[in-house]
Amino acid sequence: MSDRDATKADLAALREFAATRRGVEAYVEPRTAVTQTTVVLVAADGEWTRRRVADEKAAADLARSLKIPIYDTNRVGYPQRMRDYNARKAARKPAIEVDRGGYSREQFAAIMTLETIAGVDPLPRDPSRDDLQRTLRAARKAAHPDRNGGDRTRWDKVEKAARTLGL
Repeated sequence: MSDRDATKADLAALREFAATRRGVEAYVEPRTAVTQTTVVLVAADGEWTRRRVADEKAAADLARSLKIPIYDTNRVGYPQRMRDYNARKAARKPAIEVDRGGYSREQFAAIMTLETIAGVDPLPRDPSRDDLQRTLRAARKAAHPDRNGGDRTRWDKVEKAARTLGL
């Protein structure tokens, strides 16, 4: 059995989901070149779970045993309540806050641009002006149009980053 095959644990998880939610419906996702057949169970509030099943017949047998409707996603798609649930969940999730070491978002982005183009390791959390100058020189060297077939795209990004940082 490969690690992608359906297991008893997959079926148990589907049964548990259906038993603990109301208004559950099953949506079968057919096998593809990279994934086995899967079933998405969607509750009345849009909460959902996806698990592997052996095939479409196993999905139908599961739905019949749970006494829930079953649909083919190729024919009907996914219910709107599922998309609404995902949107609500994303809105509740706090944005990842990055410690920018006292720099504004724009300045932090400029530092990251210079690091990336220069091909250097990330600078310390609160880099010194000398660190920034060294990184700027390395970025200018890597991005110079003469080294890039006359393309000024990276050069312009470096110069914009330098202006943003006041270098």
